[in-house]
Amino acid sequence: MKTITIIYLATLFYSMNPTVKENVYSWQITFNTYQECELFYETYNASLLNGLLNHGKEQYGKNMGVDYLSCAKVEIDENFPEPNVLGQKVLYSVGS
Repeated sequence: MKTITIIYLATLFYSMNPTVKENVYSWQITFNTYQECELFYETYNASLLNGLLNHGKEQYGKNMGVDYLSCAKVEIDENFPEPNVLGQKVLYSVGS
């Protein structure tokens, strides 16, 4: 079964080797619209970004940084482990 929804998509980088990156998807937090996603980010951005750093350290065992975070419209197919990204709006980026 395929589902289309909006989730957070983040790219983390290893602090000691910033060219190596990992993608993280917010399977537990989904939205119906970009506006809902952006409003949630505006309200909880510090918690979301700190949560990503904590998740990165727990998941990958290294200190991580957040390269970028976006609201991503995705197609989720239970037969594939990663979503098909249909579009996204960047909320946070290291360069901005």
